[in-house]
Amino acid sequence: MIFPPDSIREFRRELAQKMNAGTLDDGEAFRQALAVDPHDPAALEFLALAAEEAGDRTLAAQLAHRWIEANPVSHEGYALLGRVLSDAPLAAAYAALGKSKLHFDPEARAEPEPGDTAAPPLESGDEPEAVARELQPHRLLHELFVAGLDAIEASLLDRVLARGADCAPLLLGVLNAYGEDLVDDTGDGLVVRSLALLGEIGDPAALSALARFVPLEDDTIGGAARWAFLRIARRRPAETLDIVRQLSIAAEALDLAALAQQLCLMPDVPGRSEVLLSLADNLAEFDKDETDLVIVSMLTSAYVMHGDASEPAATIEARYGATLSREARKELKSLRAEIEEARLEIADAAEPSIYEVCLDGFDVVDDQPFQRDEPKLGRNEPCWCGSGKKYKKCHLDSDEGR
Repeated sequence: MIFPPDSIREFRRELAQKMNAGTLDDGEAFRQALAVDPHDPAALEFLALAAEEAGDRTLAAQLAHRWIEANPVSHEGYALLGRVLSDAPLAAAYAALGKSKLHFDPEARAEPEPGDTAAPPLESGDEPEAVARELQPHRLLHELFVAGLDAIEASLLDRVLARGADCAPLLLGVLNAYGEDLVDDTGDGLVVRSLALLGEIGDPAALSALARFVPLEDDTIGGAARWAFLRIARRRPAETLDIVRQLSIAAEALDLAALAQQLCLMPDVPGRSEVLLSLADNLAEFDKDETDLVIVSMLTSAYVMHGDASEPAATIEARYGATLSREARKELKSLRAEIEEARLEIADAAEPSIYEVCLDGFDVVDDQPFQRDEPKLGRNEPCWCGSGKKYKKCHLDSDEGR
């Protein structure tokens, strides 16, 4: 689950307390955690290794594959497959990739085991074709990871896209690992490219994951998420609209504002204005600032979609305008004055290609060292203040008294 909500984090803490107190068996605790979040890397790690220790190699392999899809950045799931698979060439291929990944794994031990310093090549010309095909998506992801923040060749993107359906689960796994705070800052390039590649692959099923990154104001990560979301929306607008409708149910105010932004940029398909209006269904659950954010975002979206004198804009104003604060009305007035120019810019703007988004290198914005002692909020989650920035790039330092 990308950016697990407070409820899941609290549930995990309760399970940890019960394990520490000896009132709950570790295996049962992690099974409960996995039932709540099927992509919980820690639960999958424990259960996979427990299955190996119990001698159930089949179960260990199944859980290892799931573990890899929950955190493909780590070497450990690959190493486990190298130990438990009965197909010797396949096991050797996973083991070799695990050894290569070991030296780039932010969660790996500080001192490698003897013999780990010289990893074998990722691919061998004499390995069976079926093995090479199964490992190719994993090897491609590893190439993207090793590239880090550096520029890459277009051919690497082309190879990933050629295996798009097979690479997509691993790309989603990168986003999951990021949301679990398992990717350090040098992995931001991998996160950006994973977001963009999911958009180019074009499966609407990725939209729910992309939507979690859309509110981020980070120029690279948030921008890539917005590009990817709209890339799918422009190709599959009707399906995207259905998913936006589903995502809006019980969404937080910041997420609703981001969805409003995406709605006004996607193609005008039947039902788009109705979905925009439905974003206000849960306003009663928000405080004043959150209500202002949602309504202003809805009105701005309506202005961009149809103009400030349009029926959707008038409907939103009539229903919710009276609840706006003076500050929100002032902001809205300023936006309204700029909206026609913005509409022209949006209409004339050329959509960048996947190559423009992904090929160049990236700058490291946050030079804080990677930490595993995470605060109540994960370092890569949206900040509690509602800025849209990552917590580590907003209030983390001040919250920790630095």
